[in-house]
Amino acid sequence: MIIVSSFKLSHNESSGIYTIATEEVICCPLCSGGLFYRDSKLRKLKDLLGEILRFFLRRLRCQSCKKLHTELPSFIQPYRHYSSDAIQSVLDGSEEGSACVADNSTIRRWKTEFARAEPDTNQRLAAVYTQMTDEKVPIADTVNILDKIKTKTKCWLALVMALLINSGHKICTQFAFCQRPALVKVCGINNITSAEGGKKDDQTTKNTS
Repeated sequence: MIIVSSFKLSHNESSGIYTIATEEVICCPLCSGGLFYRDSKLRKLKDLLGEILRFFLRRLRCQSCKKLHTELPSFIQPYRHYSSDAIQSVLDGSEEGSACVADNSTIRRWKTEFARAEPDTNQRLAAVYTQMTDEKVPIADTVNILDKIKTKTKCWLALVMALLINSGHKICTQFAFCQRPALVKVCGINNITSAEGGKKDDQTTKNTS
């Protein structure tokens, strides 16, 4: 799985399906190998009000390790039917979140799973930071990385997921994020100029063009 944060959406009026195009240079998060297009699959997504949107997502195969990765735009939460914005608004307890049409059991599960995963998420974010900067996060700050991202980043859920997934970390399936330089910015480090950047409802569709 790969998450992209810079992309263009195209909508086919007749089919009602969205497609995604990106110019981001992406590589395999497992081995940094080059990726090439294999096929596409259909993915359904619910927004805050429960409207179902359909997307054709590319599947890319690594030339080196042969791992297959689905290319997700940052607003799609891996393994979830609802968008990242919808889930984040519920986790934040915002006014928008109160309008979410997900049933109560689903909302309770989001909150419970996120709370359970938060300590592990902070540890993984610290590992990503170290990978990016070759500097270890002070122990006292390790538990605060996620809080810093929440405070300084509007779409913090999308940012966190992309950071972890694009760095090759296996994650718990309840939340998501964006490009790794953002972590450096959030943590107040300004001396990094570059950084490297993987279920349901899917029908595989070969590209015939």
